[in-house]
Amino acid sequence: MTGDGYNSNMKKGQVLLIVVMLLATALTVALTATYQSVTETQLTKLEEENQKALAAVEAGIEAALKQKTSVNISSLPNLSSFTGQAEIQTTQSNQFITPLLQKDEQYTFYLANYPNFTSYWGGQINIYFKTESACPSLELTQIKNDNSLARNIVDPCNQITNNNLRLGTTSGTYSFGSVNFNYKLSSDLSISNTKLLIVRVLFAPTRIGFQGSTNFPLQGSTIISTAKTQAGVEKKVQLFQSYPQIPAEFFVTSF
Repeated sequence: MTGDGYNSNMKKGQVLLIVVMLLATALTVALTATYQSVTETQLTKLEEENQKALAAVEAGIEAALKQKTSVNISSLPNLSSFTGQAEIQTTQSNQFITPLLQKDEQYTFYLANYPNFTSYWGGQINIYFKTESACPSLELTQIKNDNSLARNIVDPCNQITNNNLRLGTTSGTYSFGSVNFNYKLSSDLSISNTKLLIVRVLFAPTRIGFQGSTNFPLQGSTIISTAKTQAGVEKKVQLFQSYPQIPAEFFVTSF
């Protein structure tokens, strides 16, 4: 083979190699673009299914609150393709924990059946609370069945000068309902013929824990709503709706 023939074949081989490399690169780019397109489409569909499931869950909660009973998601308008249920729980307990209450907020705790107030809870109750950024104090207001008021102060850090209404406290670590508390009443309160116990938070945020000698009246409605789409995407939401809360402005006291 002459030198010219060898060089010619070598050049053809190089050209062929370059063509193969270009084809491989083009194929890789095409496959990558196709994969990204498929992935983005799948993510978009998944997000759409998530939104549909969430909307069905919310519709179930709304229907359960309105009808005051558990409902099947599939029985609701335009949701026949979904499965699931919005269930109202009515289990009573001798423990109850409020959400985090800010300074000067209050919580209305029901000691009689709502809304009739014909059956009154009676027994021993203790109140727990915790520190967040500073030491809180509590104002306790009992509204009796004759609409008279009884007031007490819980002030573990001696931030209120008026001692006439003060209840004793003990400090430590007290836990229930997955919450740790720093303080509790030294002695249980004896409750009888009381409609409401209103706890107002002073000086610092806190959660309030109530623990009784027997099960308390219901404090509101707990709804657990679950919905599943035909594609298999499932959402679950739990909501607690308390009975009406009395605004703090109704019971403001200066000490």
